[in-house]
Amino acid sequence: MNELLILAYILLIFVSIAFWEAYIEGKNGWASKSVGWKMKKDLFFIKGITAYHFWSWIVMIPMFLALPLVIYGWDLKLFGILLTGYFWGAILEDFLWFVINPEFPFKDFNPTKAYWHKWFKIGKVEFPQGYLFYFIFGLIIWMLLVK
Repeated sequence: MNELLILAYILLIFVSIAFWEAYIEGKNGWASKSVGWKMKKDLFFIKGITAYHFWSWIVMIPMFLALPLVIYGWDLKLFGILLTGYFWGAILEDFLWFVINPEFPFKDFNPTKAYWHKWFKIGKVEFPQGYLFYFIFGLIIWMLLVK
């Protein structure tokens, strides 16, 4: 099993999701103008969740990523690669949303404009809290289950 090739493939999937989501949401980050329910209560590292994000990130994307396990059966190492790919892919997808979105310029990647994230500050550098925690989760999973 080529772990790095599988991980790279998963990350490429998340690059495509960044384009899909940027063009769906446009200037209305966090699907603020989408139809469906919106939970305003803070959830993990985000300020609430929308029906769109629930069905995309909690249901659909994990189901797609789990397909190799359904086809080939349970494999702990493969599960670790898929889970790491999910966490690191979520960071990549979110960051690229700001880079490629034609309606939400990268200069708005900040706590004031991207209000749907909880932000973390180290010195003068600010970034969404989820980036740090998702990277750490992915790294721990990789170290425990893959390597």
